[in-house]
Amino acid sequence: MKHIVVLVASLFIATMACAQTVNLHMKNGEVIKYNTSEIDYIDFTASGEESDPSVDNELTILLYMPWTGSLSSEGLYPYLTENVESVCTAIEGMKGMTDYRLMLFISESYNKSKLYEITYNESRVKCEKKLVKEYSGNEYTTLKGLTDILDEVKNHATAQHYAMVLGCHGTGWTFKDSWHRYPNYAKKQPPTDSLEGESSESAQETSSFGGDSPISSPPRGSRWGAPYQNYNGVITPMHTRFFGSVSDISTFSTDIPTLAQAIANAGMKMEYILFDDCYMANVEVAYELRNVTDFLLASTSEVMAVGVPYYSMWASLTSVTPGYVDAVSAFDRFYRDYVMPYGTFSAIDCRQMDELATAMREINSKYKLSDEALHSIQVLDGFYDPIFFDMGDYLEKLCTGLVDYSYVVTLMESAVCSKCNTAQIYSFLYNSPILIDVNTFSGITISDPSINSVAQDGKEKTSWWKATHE
Repeated sequence: MKHIVVLVASLFIATMACAQTVNLHMKNGEVIKYNTSEIDYIDFTASGEESDPSVDNELTILLYMPWTGSLSSEGLYPYLTENVESVCTAIEGMKGMTDYRLMLFISESYNKSKLYEITYNESRVKCEKKLVKEYSGNEYTTLKGLTDILDEVKNHATAQHYAMVLGCHGTGWTFKDSWHRYPNYAKKQPPTDSLEGESSESAQETSSFGGDSPISSPPRGSRWGAPYQNYNGVITPMHTRFFGSVSDISTFSTDIPTLAQAIANAGMKMEYILFDDCYMANVEVAYELRNVTDFLLASTSEVMAVGVPYYSMWASLTSVTPGYVDAVSAFDRFYRDYVMPYGTFSAIDCRQMDELATAMREINSKYKLSDEALHSIQVLDGFYDPIFFDMGDYLEKLCTGLVDYSYVVTLMESAVCSKCNTAQIYSFLYNSPILIDVNTFSGITISDPSINSVAQDGKEKTSWWKATHE
């Protein structure tokens, strides 16, 4: 029997100390909500039993979950352990891992990580884990450290095919060095009456996005305040996978080109890379990863802290020919019924990015976006000055030539092989959460028109910009 190995990962980390301890609840294998009570941790104590080196497998999937906290906070660790629990529950429900094996890299603290192999014990009808290697420090954020981890996985479970799931915080294609004033960029004070859903003309904070305009109203196309929840009498906003350690982004984060280079160094081209993180379904990310993965599965927007629904999605991810439409449908079903029914998810064929880039280069040589059009494009983030715009809507506003527009949109739509969105999406970039109306959705974002200072600092450094503008 051939086998598959899975490694789960968290790379793009921008984490912040949570104001309270969370308690996660499970229903039918999925996390459904949290409240302010003591967390029950999944036991990741090593069994003391090491796995034998693997023979060649057909598929190896990498679940990678690095540290998402700071030196003093645990970040998303409770959620990530629950995600692993959901995966194990799915495996147990399927009575084992037919034709695949599963590995897990997880950081248990800011300077302590472990690589496990997760196996299925038929007699106990339970998943078990075996320690493969321990790591100290945070070198997993570097090219060498990440390459070493991938090499270890490859050596332990060499396969014909690989896949990777990353569970962590995400800031899209942006570069960590562009966020040198990250606390100012990401955590501004909303209007004092935001809980009432109204804007305030007397807001004291100013925007760090492209100027000093007062934040007297929520970002365009959104409204303050509604997404507060009452759990056990406590009114609290729900966190997303952007909410994080604003002080440690330079210490606990990895740029997309570094990820791409590490995968290339290890010689482990992926069947797919799934980002269980915010803001990763960008054309810039898909283009950067085009040589190291066939497909990108990700959200254009913020992902609730509970992450993707691993229990219902897992069966579609564990085949040499993954069910991308089924995976997107599982995300859609889960979030439409979730206590916070907000989310987007897409499956993008990165093999089509070169052709799309060639077409966009031609488009950019002919057309220029008007100032008026800039302010009418569908925004899919909560930044006061947006970074992530819906690419389909951007093309409609940019490209006034019907033939050119039809051609490039056809290429884009072909690359986005499956997508879903709720009527509104949720953002928690500021001290008060907001809801954003989704009037049009293509399943992929672009940052070309952004005037956000982070985008302006980094977008011309991306491979996408160089391929489509220079």
